[in-house]
Amino acid sequence: MSIKRLFAITLISTALLGCATGTEEPNWRPYKDIDGETKAVSFVEETSVYEMDKPLEKRDLTAFQGHATRKSGDKLTQLGYLSVLINGNGNGMATIFNINGDSLNPHRKEDVDKLAKAKSFDFYEFGNFRLSHAKFSAKNNICKDFNGKNGVNLLMTTNYYPENSFTDFYTALIEVNLQSKQAPQEIGYNASFTGNDAKVQEQMKQDEQKHGKGVAVENIREKASILFNIICKG
Repeated sequence: MSIKRLFAITLISTALLGCATGTEEPNWRPYKDIDGETKAVSFVEETSVYEMDKPLEKRDLTAFQGHATRKSGDKLTQLGYLSVLINGNGNGMATIFNINGDSLNPHRKEDVDKLAKAKSFDFYEFGNFRLSHAKFSAKNNICKDFNGKNGVNLLMTTNYYPENSFTDFYTALIEVNLQSKQAPQEIGYNASFTGNDAKVQEQMKQDEQKHGKGVAVENIREKASILFNIICKG
């Protein structure tokens, strides 16, 4: 499956998550983080609030849907609590919004206000056969700088998993400054590959050469839309 196809597919978040219920052995999903380290993440659904039998638009999205744990070496830490964002097709993406380790929910106005006034926050998304960690940072605060001349600095990695494989994957490292009134002037982009399957590695490298930079631009647009449509839309 090509990187471009991976990007185009829209799936419910559990296609990547493989969530546990709290009693099962976690399914650890490896990913390369913005610090260059390879880490792993696992997820637990909180079925009492997830209401899996209801369509997304009828769920209580102000409630956290579960939580994620990160593993770095032998160290386990709670990554954050899961919220669901609904895209234009009505499908959901599991996300985490964190300020200094505290999770915020984009469906709660008071939490959105905190994100808007913060100097930085971390954003994770899980699904569509990919896993992203993005750090948004500003000199003053996120929305003031996004709507001003300073802009918001975005550093992120997005990991793509062809064939839903968690042994061989491709990572895009992106650095860019986002401003509401103009397109990015420069984009820092670097690709790296993890795994040992020669056939999968070769296919990923070919796909990255053809589509990697274009997919990176689309990924930047997605992250900018979080500022436009959720955090700084007021």
